[in-house]
Amino acid sequence: MDKNTKFEDLPNEIFFEIFDHLDAFEIFTGFTLLNKRMSSILQLIPLHLVISSNYSRRQVNFISSHLTFHAQQVISIQIYDKICAYSSIMNLLFYRHNFINLKSCTLIANTFSTQHENVIKRIKTLNKLVTSTNHASKSYGLYETDEQTLTPTMLMQQLSIRSIELNYISTYWKILNYISIPSNLVSFKLCISGFGLKTSVYSILSFVRLCHTIRYLSITVSNGNQFANIDIDLLLPRDPINEDNLVILPHIKYFNLDILSTWKSLSIGSILICMPNLMHFYFHIVIQKTNCPFSRNLLYADKWRTMLEYNAPHLSKFEFDIRIYTKKYVNWNIIIDRWICNNQSRDVFVMLRTLNYRKYKTNLFMKIPVINIGAFTRWSTAPNNHHLFYSDIEKVSILITEETPLITLASPCFQQIKHLIVEISTIDPSMWITAPNIDECNKKLDNIVKQNVSYLSYFVQLSNVSQIEFGSTFDISRWRDAQFILQGCSNIIHLIIRTELLVSSEFINSTYLIPIFKQIKSIKSINKSIYFPSNLTLKLVQRFPLLTHSELQVYSFDDCTSIIEIFLSWLKNLSYLKIKYDRDTLRYNPFSYDYILEKRRQIYTNNSFHQEMIDMKNHKGTIEIWLS
Repeated sequence: MDKNTKFEDLPNEIFFEIFDHLDAFEIFTGFTLLNKRMSSILQLIPLHLVISSNYSRRQVNFISSHLTFHAQQVISIQIYDKICAYSSIMNLLFYRHNFINLKSCTLIANTFSTQHENVIKRIKTLNKLVTSTNHASKSYGLYETDEQTLTPTMLMQQLSIRSIELNYISTYWKILNYISIPSNLVSFKLCISGFGLKTSVYSILSFVRLCHTIRYLSITVSNGNQFANIDIDLLLPRDPINEDNLVILPHIKYFNLDILSTWKSLSIGSILICMPNLMHFYFHIVIQKTNCPFSRNLLYADKWRTMLEYNAPHLSKFEFDIRIYTKKYVNWNIIIDRWICNNQSRDVFVMLRTLNYRKYKTNLFMKIPVINIGAFTRWSTAPNNHHLFYSDIEKVSILITEETPLITLASPCFQQIKHLIVEISTIDPSMWITAPNIDECNKKLDNIVKQNVSYLSYFVQLSNVSQIEFGSTFDISRWRDAQFILQGCSNIIHLIIRTELLVSSEFINSTYLIPIFKQIKSIKSINKSIYFPSNLTLKLVQRFPLLTHSELQVYSFDDCTSIIEIFLSWLKNLSYLKIKYDRDTLRYNPFSYDYILEKRRQIYTNNSFHQEMIDMKNHKGTIEIWLS
């Protein structure tokens, strides 16, 4: 009989792996004082100290009591300084314990009462610290004395420090007086700010020149109050920047610039000149007033392109987030739709529309399904009436793809579509291989077709479509798709279709489509590989008895003879007939005015048709007949 293994009998390596996923509080509450072996293991493992904002003072005291014997094992710290109704927690813990082996330190202060005296003293002694992150609430910040002490303290870890984040309000002119960048520092994030009119965005250049070894640089510029109303002219230097005197920093590969202050966009180029090997640039700006004279420059793509190509020749990735706060007016709404047009090249289509202003080509092309792997996103100020933004679109081209979308909309985006163009590729050959028999294959195909039509109806109100075009790539093997789409378009009267599909027995003999054929008034056959056979003309006019407009393409002029005779004799409502032929013959043209008139009189026995409108033309391989 197998012997059951007890939890405490597991190898030490498994416990080390388990403890690596737990913080210090979880380890102390779950494994302390279990047995001597567990106590000995707890003396060997590295600890991650996490004090969350929802902790109580009792929990902090519990952790602190155990840290008396384990403080030297703590390698990472993340502390929220205010927990429940208590504050100054980080100051308390650094006073009680000396974390001599600390490698990562994240301190988050969110109250004005925080003082960092003990924290700063301890940090000065840490010689193994690799990464340090310091946050302070934008609403409070730090005491001025702490600010002047903490920043240089963090930058004095010359031997070990690799990454520093100083995310608290710190006036840049004070930083420049005492700052010293450690030689081993490769990542630096800093918020430089001031109050009133004291901060200029050009202060970035004064700071950047100190970053000789930095590879990853992130700077936030703020005026203290990020939405302060400041006169632009007071922030600009009186003398232009001399680009020849700028310091070149070849190590910087990544640059993140957040602007929560007044900004002159043309100065961005001067900053990028300092970074000739920059590969990734992220730019974020918040603008409160749209009438600022510089905000318009931020929206000119050609200026961005010229600046980046000239100042950042090695840039491979550019991301920007420009937020302009505006007043919302009555009946002013906006919608932004984004989807991928080409799944291989990842071409992206972005449409921005308002109810009162639209600027783009009205002949819209989409791929359906467009929602493959999260490729479709939408933002709207009127989420329940998104179709109103597209009320002017009456024509849309859609390619049905094999991807499966992940979307269901409450109502179709495009409800006013009159002309729908559908393209679709051939059936995947694997479909025939995976199906055990022909019946199973047909059943599987029907399910796919129904699903495609369902996806299509998410975007187009099919009942409003009056003209449908099965395009040049619509393969004959997809006749089921054509059938189900036509069944969904209950008010269709105009049909444009490939000749191969039109004359296929599955399509033209479909009992489901015959009622739809009887309401169609216009048909145009597109020839890709075959011509319309004249021996199917009688079946065509029987299937489409209400035709008023017809366009076909045949092989020779001889084929036109029987086709025209049947059309004139059977279709009472016919007003226009156009037939193209590729091969001419020497046969006499029988289609005179008298011939056509006689054929129409056979239908209209009371001569109730417009004889004066009858006309015919045979020119360059095309016969055209006008009857009304």
